Formats: sequence, C-alpha cells, structure tokens
Amino acid sequence: MLKRNENDMAGGTGRGMLPKLLRYEFRATARLYLPLYLVVLVFGLIGRFSIHGVPWEVVSGSNKVGLWASVRPAAEGFWGEVLAALTSLVIVAYVLGVLGAFVVHFIITIQRFWKNLMGDEGYLMFTLPVSSRQLLWSKAIPAFVWRIGTVITVAVSVLLLCWTPAATQSLLRVFREYASPEGLFLMEQWFPRFFQPFFWLLFPIVTVIDAFSGLFMLYAAMAIGHTVRRHKIWASIGAYFAISMVIGMATSILTSALLPGMTRGFQQLPEEFVTQAEMLRFADVVGELINGTMLLSLVISAVSLVALYLLAQYLLDTQLNLE
Repeated sequence: MLKRNENDMAGGTGRGMLPKLLRYEFRATARLYLPLYLVVLVFGLIGRFSIHGVPWEVVSGSNKVGLWASVRPAAEGFWGEVLAALTSLVIVAYVLGVLGAFVVHFIITIQRFWKNLMGDEGYLMFTLPVSSRQLLWSKAIPAFVWRIGTVITVAVSVLLLCWTPAATQSLLRVFREYASPEGLFLMEQWFPRFFQPFFWLLFPIVTVIDAFSGLFMLYAAMAIGHTVRRHKIWASIGAYFAISMVIGMATSILTSALLPGMTRGFQQLPEEFVTQAEMLRFADVVGELINGTMLLSLVISAVSLVALYLLAQYLLDTQLNLE
C-alpha cells in the first residue's frame, strides 16, 4: 500500500511542477491524437470527392410493401456497380472513423490514467515531488482539451464532407419561400425567450464542469478499483456503475423535489393561446423552466465534480495499492 503525505508534496519543489506535467502529457498524447485527427480529416476529404465528384441519380419504384426510393451513382453496368461499391465503402469508412475518434479518445483517457498512475509507471510518478492534485489535473486538463479537439475535428470533417455554397443557398431559398409570417414571428420572438441570456451564460460553464465531472468519475472509479488486490479492472467497472447510480438517484430525487416549483408558471397560463401576448408569455415560462433546469444542472455537476475530485485525491493519497 502506497501512502503519500500531501503536506510534504506541497513544498517549494512541487509548486511549479504542474506546467511541466502538462507539457509532458500533451507531448505524449499528441503522438496519439494528431494522427487520429489526420485520418478523420482525410476520410472526410475523400468522402467529399466521392459524393460531389460522382453524378448521382434517384431511383424509385413500387413493390408489395409499397413505394421505395434509393440514391445511387449514375452509372450502369460493371463499372457502375464498382463505383457504387467503392463510394459506399468510403462513406462507411468515414462513419467508422468518426465513431472511432470518440472511442479512441475514451480509451486514451482511461489508458493514460491507468498506465501512468495505476500501473508500473505509478511508482515513478508518485516518487516525483508533486502532489496528487497536480497528478490528477495533469491528466484531466489534457483529456478535456483533446475532447474539444476531437469534437472540432469531427465537425470540420463533416463540413468537408457535406458543405457546399450551392447547398447553403438552396436551403436559404427554400426557407424564404416556404416560411410563413407566423413561422418567422415564432422564430424571431420565441427563440430569444426560450434561450435567454442567463441560459447562454450558464451553458458553457455547465458544459465544462460536466466534462470534468465525467473525467473525475472515471478517475475515482479506477482509484477505487486499485484499492483491491485482485480483479482491479472489474472492481473499477463496478465502482464506475455504482457511482453513476448514486449520482443518478440523487439527481432524480433533487429534480422531483424542485420540479413542482420550476413548473409553477405553467399553471397560470390559459388553456388556449389566442393572442400573440399569450404566446409570448408561454415562451417566457418555457424560458424560465430552461433557466431553472440549467441552474440545477450546474449545481449537480459542480457538487459531483468536487465530491469525485476529493474522493480520487483521497484514494491516491491514502489507499493506493500498486502491488
């Protein structure tokens, strides 16, 4: 059993170690993420040429089931079948690459914490003049940054695959032609009332806190799993699901207790909305509910983050078993 004295690690030699740990972690993980991002972008670019560089046709008909329609490359014969097969393979490969980017990110996040702190490298890491706080954040911050990088990379690849100026102009033209005055009124008036400035203020904060809360849930579960002598992986998986159940139950109880107060404004609305003022009042009530839900999410995510962070830190300091 490896025990650490947090007071000893808080000395002068360890105070400036977090930036060094972060540089080391970013360099180590960049060798894994940058090739992954390149593959996703290349597949998006290849998929773009496959979609926009090939003429397509819509084929329709009917059978016993009903009407049917399909889209395929506008080519016939043997080479048409080959072209259709290759195009389908490229699209399938792109979809698998996008899904694989998120899966690989999840695996790398677990692997970096497990291998560097819970495995054989943990003996070296825990002999450094750094605190468990610094070790935890040296893993969490890069994992969060790479998560953002993965989302941005996937979004860029989707734009490479699908976006064209002509498609954008067509969508805008269809919207202007078919949007009714009532629909434009609802979009212009309802949207800012549904999603008020308070929502846009809390949304990025909740997103960041919730992301770190998820990371520390993983870290706490792995730390719990390593307190046992055998079956550490299964113990970590069980701890993760147990923590998820506890947080889920607490969230359900808190939501059930606060929901009547959050929906009280709906009781003051008329049964039917006749005037625009009544419709706008409904939008305001929905916006208040969204704000309340966002604030509740902030509280739950913040409490979960603090509790999981303190649990992981405590286990690394006092209960870590690297045998």
